Amino acid sequence: MGILQELAKVFFKIGLFGFGGGYAIIALIRHLVVEETKWLTNLQFIDVVAISQVTPGPLALNSATFIGYKMGGILGSLAATFSSVLAPFILVYLTSYFVHNIGKEKVDLYLSLLSPLTFALIMSGTYSILKDSISDPFSLLLFFISLFLGYKAKWSLIRILLVSGIIGEIFYLFFK
Repeated sequence: MGILQELAKVFFKIGLFGFGGGYAIIALIRHLVVEETKWLTNLQFIDVVAISQVTPGPLALNSATFIGYKMGGILGSLAATFSSVLAPFILVYLTSYFVHNIGKEKVDLYLSLLSPLTFALIMSGTYSILKDSISDPFSLLLFFISLFLGYKAKWSLIRILLVSGIIGEIFYLFFK
């Protein structure tokens, strides 16, 4: 029963402090499940993020489900998923109370102050994944090719992922 309580505590904390969407809380999830609890390695965490991105649904919720399942089976996935949703539910409920009783303008001001923090959280998550994903000159080259194809050639994300995956598989098949 200890792991279920630990999962609930960690993912409630993620839900509580994870404003700004899934990409904004990648760094927080990584900190809690890789560095603090040591449930996953960096590479396992990157795999969880990748799987969570291609699975329908919010990234944070999918991550909670996958990590919960890895740590505690079906009950672990239920505990982690429910806990990650409980905190935002409570926050939205309280926010609606304050909007009606304090005034929308003050709540809007507070929420607008969170925008820079959300950007910083997204950048932190991006950095934490990039530093572990780019491990050799080929992966660095593939990263820059992907950036070029996305921003200059205006390729769709799906097309970039397919081409990068094929190039990566060919490279690692013949050169590794």
